[in-house]
Amino acid sequence: MKLMDRLLQMLSRGEGSTSPNEEVELAVVPIAAGPMTVASLRDRGIDARGCETFNVATDLLSDYRITVPRHQLAESQEIYKAIA
Repeated sequence: MKLMDRLLQMLSRGEGSTSPNEEVELAVVPIAAGPMTVASLRDRGIDARGCETFNVATDLLSDYRITVPRHQLAESQEIYKAIA
């Protein structure tokens, strides 16, 4: 194995996880809309979670990252499009 191949192997993320319960990102929304969006998804049976994201450029909490389990991603995308 060449040095470059070895470095690329060390830096790669490896095989992607296919666990149905793995949290995947649904959307990043403005912080004011984040908790309401998560509540709307939860009301419709989606196990959504959210957390504030810190913007290092502006030094502010400005966005809200919404994640859902992988097995609910397709359904949650449809719901999100309807409520967004």
